[in-house]
Amino acid sequence: MIWLSAILFLILRLPSLFEPYWYGDEGVYLVLGQGIRHGLTLYSQIYDNKPPAIYYLAAVTQTVFGFRLLLLLWMIPTCFYFYKLTQKYLSQKQSQIALLLFVILTSIPVIEGHIANAEIFMLLPTLLGFLFFEKYIFWSGLSLGLAFLFKVPVAIEFFFLFCFIFFILKKYKDLKSMFVFGLAFFIPSLVVALYYQLNNALLPFLSSAFLQNFGYLSSWSTGSQQSSPTSSGLPLRLGLMFLSWLVFYFQFRKKYIDQKLLFLSCWFTACLFGVLLSTRPYPHYLIQIVPSLIILLFYFKKHLFHLIFLLALLTYSIIHYKFYFYATFSYYKNFVQYTLNQKDTESYRQYFGQNVNYFYQISSYLGQKTSPADSIFIWADDPYLYPLSDRLPSTKYITAYHILDYNGYQLTINQLKINLPKIVVYNQSMNRSFPLLDKFINDYYYLDNQIGPYYLFYRLREVL
Repeated sequence: MIWLSAILFLILRLPSLFEPYWYGDEGVYLVLGQGIRHGLTLYSQIYDNKPPAIYYLAAVTQTVFGFRLLLLLWMIPTCFYFYKLTQKYLSQKQSQIALLLFVILTSIPVIEGHIANAEIFMLLPTLLGFLFFEKYIFWSGLSLGLAFLFKVPVAIEFFFLFCFIFFILKKYKDLKSMFVFGLAFFIPSLVVALYYQLNNALLPFLSSAFLQNFGYLSSWSTGSQQSSPTSSGLPLRLGLMFLSWLVFYFQFRKKYIDQKLLFLSCWFTACLFGVLLSTRPYPHYLIQIVPSLIILLFYFKKHLFHLIFLLALLTYSIIHYKFYFYATFSYYKNFVQYTLNQKDTESYRQYFGQNVNYFYQISSYLGQKTSPADSIFIWADDPYLYPLSDRLPSTKYITAYHILDYNGYQLTINQLKINLPKIVVYNQSMNRSFPLLDKFINDYYYLDNQIGPYYLFYRLREVL
């Protein structure tokens, strides 16, 4: 069974190494990684709203292929430590089946397990945190603190473990143990904060990576970046999580369930709350819940109705918040046809999006018309054009939605005037008005080319 898991792991992940530049989040990570390699300071000089760990991995890997290869290598210890964690709850045979299921769910496209996203990188330090828990309390907190540098929702799992120490693990029921666990969790963030303080970017770091996420939590439901937790239902979901913990604790005290099932049930609901934190239906959010879900599927013993309740809760959440999923069969069929020469490169790329081939044509144009020292500006939600062409952005914001979400219109124009890009790539098919940019282009650029819906404006010589 272990060998089957290993073989499936390689087979299922192999196609991901050959994908083109197409996935938006990966494009953002690679742009910021590109900026890091060129000495730009995250958050103050080049922007996104996640904690910094994923951007530094992108800086090391540089390309989509490198990023996916790193993910493949990263998932080897992730699978190993998941297997080790299952052995605390399951029999040998059950652990092997659980590993097989984990390999499949975290490798196939259905919940974007093949994509180099923060959620899947977060699994390794999170699983280490749970594996170390009880025996090595400091290393448990430190591991979760490292996971927090990938994605903020892991703080919910840390909070769950903190509560578990206080209410359940009597041998740790003292202030010293809780202090050590809490301090260990915050050490990675404090070290990173010190780094940004030394680089005069502490406030942009805190604001971008953490504080602005409060607005993000409700932006899907409110249509803005203004924080409105009431309208997003956040307090209700938080209350339901606490209520479920109380119910599980009552069942434990009455000996209806054992301590392990109590732990797994509370961990599952903590993960579910993290999945629903922003109420956005992105399938990769569900990766966070995979470990606890799989172990629960095997460790319910005689408590079938308990498992049914938790599965019903997950199913309701997926339906209510309209989570969508990616096709799996057609994904692998596309790859097989490509490797058998039944599809040419353009047809293969076209599977990932109607504009993907345009990205490569635009990249070729940018390579011919600019030098590596030239900057460009892209008015579109296509950040992969920067790393694909190996050109830096002229402005802090790298996508149109960044400028829209954070009302960065004037700031963007000011930075464009200071650092005039050689070329402006303008997606004219977007329904997003930017009159200041239109005037800027009219004053300093001429239309040099058009590729698909993208206008390519070249800088006038007289403004040099």
